[in-house]
Amino acid sequence: MMSRHRIKYWKITLGLFLLPFAAVAQRPTVQTSIDKNDILIGEQIQYKVKASFPTGAFNVHWLNMPDSVAHFELVEKSKLDTSAEDDKTVLQQTITLTSFDSGRWNTPALLINFAPVNKDSTINLFTDSIPINVGYAPADSTNELRDIKPILEVTVQNYLWYYIAGGILLLLIAAFFVFRYFKNRKKDPDPQFNSRLSPYDEAMQALDKLKTLNLQNPGETRQYHSGMANAFKWYISRKKRVSILNKTTGDVLVLLADSNLPKDIISTAATALRCGDAVKFAKYIPSVAESEDCMAKIKELINYIHSPKPPNL
Repeated sequence: MMSRHRIKYWKITLGLFLLPFAAVAQRPTVQTSIDKNDILIGEQIQYKVKASFPTGAFNVHWLNMPDSVAHFELVEKSKLDTSAEDDKTVLQQTITLTSFDSGRWNTPALLINFAPVNKDSTINLFTDSIPINVGYAPADSTNELRDIKPILEVTVQNYLWYYIAGGILLLLIAAFFVFRYFKNRKKDPDPQFNSRLSPYDEAMQALDKLKTLNLQNPGETRQYHSGMANAFKWYISRKKRVSILNKTTGDVLVLLADSNLPKDIISTAATALRCGDAVKFAKYIPSVAESEDCMAKIKELINYIHSPKPPNL
């Protein structure tokens, strides 16, 4: 039987012999492959990188592929895929490249850094630099003659007169619609100024209705003067076919002056309308005689405008 010392010696010797193999088994590995070595200009290749390392033993800093490297252009990068095989972690990524330079070029060698968790020295591994032949489509070597196609006659048409006729037709259609618009506008006056009564008759009828109000009552007195002013303004509105109901007394007097009314007639209108303003805004209550005098002045003004030689209204 072997002595204990001899057995221990052989165990140490065997361990020292297997130690390099165990260390190699613990190192990470990187594999690189492509789907084809010969491409046409602009054709794409699939550049695949696979790295494996003992699970939990390393922190991996994955390769960084720039958008453009010498003779190659980056088209697309797949997501970094992580899987497990036995006691190893496997990282895989597919990078799509293309080239527009004819010739024989090598793919770039890209760095992958493996930092051991136990703080040992980091391991830097590079992907393989693989040669790629980039060329043009092969030339036709058959030297066959091909028929020359005959010259085709082309008829050139001049469309100028079509454009002129079309433009004239469009102008006629536009003129027709413009004519109809203005014609209908004249036929259909603004309905708010239409009435079966003339402006004069409507104004006199409205003023006569105010006589039923009790001028001894302050409330009805205010209604009397307000109705009187509105009846006059509406009369002028129908005459000019423009509403002046929202105009102030000053605006109405300027309008009357611009219509070449005599100054005494304008003064008469100013007295009646300003009395109505005092009743409306200053709470002034005129006497019955004063209110009736205002009514007489408004009627006098309307009668003058309605006379055979009216002012420019």
